[in-house]
Amino acid sequence: MNELKFEKLYNLTIPTTETKSELYFQGNYQNEEGKIFIDKGNSIDLGTYFNAFSIKKWISYTTIRKLQIKLNLIGNFFVDLYGFDIFGEEEILRLNCEGTIERTFDVRDFDDFEQVGIRLTALNDHCEFLGGEYFGAFESEREIKIGVTICTFKREKYLLPNLEKLKALTDRNKNFSVMVIDNGQTLEETLSDELQIIHNRNFGGSGGFTRGIIEQVNQNKNTHIILMDDDIIIELSAFDRLYAILRHMKSDLVENFFAGAMLNVESPTIQVENTAYWNKIISKPFGEGFDLSNKHLICYNEHVPENVNNYSGWWFCCIPVDIVKKIGYPLPNFIKGDDIEYSLRNGKNILTLNGAAVWHEAFAKKLNPVMKFFSDRGMLLINHFAEGSGKFTFVIAVVLRILKRFIKFDLDSIRILEFALEDLNGGFEKITSIRADDKFAILKSTPLNKNILSTIISIVKLTFKHFNDYEKLDRDYKKFRDEKLLDQKFWLGYLDIKHFED
Repeated sequence: MNELKFEKLYNLTIPTTETKSELYFQGNYQNEEGKIFIDKGNSIDLGTYFNAFSIKKWISYTTIRKLQIKLNLIGNFFVDLYGFDIFGEEEILRLNCEGTIERTFDVRDFDDFEQVGIRLTALNDHCEFLGGEYFGAFESEREIKIGVTICTFKREKYLLPNLEKLKALTDRNKNFSVMVIDNGQTLEETLSDELQIIHNRNFGGSGGFTRGIIEQVNQNKNTHIILMDDDIIIELSAFDRLYAILRHMKSDLVENFFAGAMLNVESPTIQVENTAYWNKIISKPFGEGFDLSNKHLICYNEHVPENVNNYSGWWFCCIPVDIVKKIGYPLPNFIKGDDIEYSLRNGKNILTLNGAAVWHEAFAKKLNPVMKFFSDRGMLLINHFAEGSGKFTFVIAVVLRILKRFIKFDLDSIRILEFALEDLNGGFEKITSIRADDKFAILKSTPLNKNILSTIISIVKLTFKHFNDYEKLDRDYKKFRDEKLLDQKFWLGYLDIKHFED
């Protein structure tokens, strides 16, 4: 048997802001422009969301056989390596050392633990931690090339800082490239090996991401696509972890989607979602509100339930290109629901990992009545594609929307629901009869001043019609997906893309 070779998985990462620091380091230290100093008797704990090693997940997902840890230190330290899970922690090894240290372990040494953590205790004043890395040795590997694909619409203030960060990624790892689908057409079009910026009509996230998927498939360069929002805050080590996992993934998992968690940009240690599932009526996130500075919750966060209708949001979702060729292209929803349905269509469990995450603003802040139209339409469509959903769950979902908006006295959002139901009753033929950017413009100019009682009566009638016609509508929706979205022809026409047509 050939000797296993080690490759770097990811760096031990130094926090860049105080508000995020407990996701990286915990303890008593001074961070002076990225230099970490620890005085005698003080400790820093690296068994954190971004710096612990999720040993159980790596064993479950990959063919890892050995783990190597390297640390670069100035001064004399106690280095404690420990394992931990939801029940507590246990010391594995204690070293008294300074300078560069390197230790190698068989992964079977960690059978009793979920996470591996490192704690450094300074034995003299002004000790310094210069960084460290995790390395792995694996039984198998494959060639991986990843196209990071971002959909944007006139949000350069968010996008440009992210492109700067991603340039650092593509500079150090040529197996990554970046593609920006510019729905606002306000950026200069660019075509290079590392970065492409492509103008697109404003067909929302659905049209933008689908355009990116089409480009990635037809360019035949990458094995995987990461779909990513423009207004997130990136932690680059997430990409390093993902790349290493994909390179060494077990063969029975190569068709699975990989989901990045969403953290709250306003409360950076708090998680918004670590995948979610459709519970027949609404979306239910896993891990909502978890404070990931807490070791217990870090461990619990790795136990994502394998619910029916699990899905991954497209603020950070990695999809194998071969799966696109197999299952086809997303629904033409404009926004909302396309990512849910696409995960359901793939029918595989969603893979997750601590440390693979982005920060994002809460969605509720972005919803105005026009966006709620697309949200209502897209989310109610899921009833036609999710296992266990049907005509009764559709009615319940409509009623709950009305009640929630009445409680908030959000009458305009009730009025806009009427328009969403009108579209839904016409199927995808009606939904796609007007191009998405034209539909958006029409909705923006439509006055929402109809008498609310008349609106409610109309919503009841439309809901009753959908209930009565449910079986036919259900067949039509699924027929559209299965016949028109399996290849690119529909989307090439819908987006008016010429250069790939025969």
